Amino acid sequence: MNFNSLIPKDYIERDIEGAILRFLEDREIIVIRGPRQSGKSTLLKKIACLLRRKHGPQSVFFIDFEDEMEQLKFEKTPREYLEFYLDGSGKVFFLLDEIQYIKKGGKILKLLMESYPRVKFIVSGSSSLDINKLGEYLVGRAVFFELYPFCFGEFLKAKDNRLYSEYRRQRFVIDKPRVVDSIHKDKLNLYLREYLTFGGYPRIVLEKDRSKKIILLKNLFSTYIEKDIIKLYGIKYREKAITLLKYLGSTIGNLLNFNDLGQIASSSFKETKELISIFEETYVIRRILPFHKNLVTELKKNPKIYFIDTGLRNVLLERFEFSDEEWGRLLENYGFLVNKDRLLNFWRTTAKAEVDFIVKDKLFPLEIKAVPKVSRSLLSYIEAYRPETAAILNLDQSKTTKKGQTKIFIIPITLV
Repeated sequence: MNFNSLIPKDYIERDIEGAILRFLEDREIIVIRGPRQSGKSTLLKKIACLLRRKHGPQSVFFIDFEDEMEQLKFEKTPREYLEFYLDGSGKVFFLLDEIQYIKKGGKILKLLMESYPRVKFIVSGSSSLDINKLGEYLVGRAVFFELYPFCFGEFLKAKDNRLYSEYRRQRFVIDKPRVVDSIHKDKLNLYLREYLTFGGYPRIVLEKDRSKKIILLKNLFSTYIEKDIIKLYGIKYREKAITLLKYLGSTIGNLLNFNDLGQIASSSFKETKELISIFEETYVIRRILPFHKNLVTELKKNPKIYFIDTGLRNVLLERFEFSDEEWGRLLENYGFLVNKDRLLNFWRTTAKAEVDFIVKDKLFPLEIKAVPKVSRSLLSYIEAYRPETAAILNLDQSKTTKKGQTKIFIIPITLV
């Protein structure tokens, strides 16, 4: 297979690539997981190209397990399947796409890894539940990486390299906070609106026609329902899943009430919780739990949810123009997206003081506001926990202020 011909000419290098490449020659199985159509297959093909250049074309094999015939052959006689490709005595690389379709995939990979020490496996999958089951067999034998739709930085790479360089140069980092600003905020804000409107799925980002973007998003959602919901979990969930996802899309950032959700989707409490878990396992939403140290005054149960891709949320609701209130919800969702790799909570007291996000390892409070203002809720949190720093993300202003010993950074949201 000529992998070069399968990689788009406008391929955008992913931020995670460097971390993955460092493990290419190591013994561990590399597992790349993430939502469908986030670019996993394309990334595997790029890795295959790099490996072919170094080790030769007869040492690198790409297998797509969406092909049911390949699934059946691999599941039936995995040793025989593997040995068909083995020739000589050098290192051999197998890149296995959509591994979640293989029954007992983790058990099979463990067996093959132990039996064929010169074989290196690099696998991808789009269902977190199945990949986690795979991981149970591969403890100490695998390294895991998450590949999501484009983050805003990768989106800028695809749109305007100069602005991407500006973004990288001026970006605010929680671990090393500083005042940041850019004279190009107007352009960055326009791109942020496009990003939050149509999302970060690579094929949709690279499409220039607005009407085609919407069609592609509709197709993406249909594919998700058919392949990740029905194929993996059964047709009984189809209508309930769609109803529930639409409701979640309209209530970004609200506290979840499973009883209310059950009434809306005509499902039991148990079934509703199962659906929410499925949405998380298939990389559509993420639950954020409340932060609490004071067990008396702070909420301890109800989570909030945010979408992994706002374009998918918008096509669910068939809305691509937004009121100020809805735009505020999308900006809050963006606050989640830029911090989703950290341990993230929200803070809310029984007296209804609320801070959008708390970066838990630093007790760092983060507020999202179109127009910056130090709220009473933020002051309440600062008084209770006395963090060294805090931030308010907004559309335009860049400055600092201080409340007690806490330095508050007011930062343009496009620079985080």
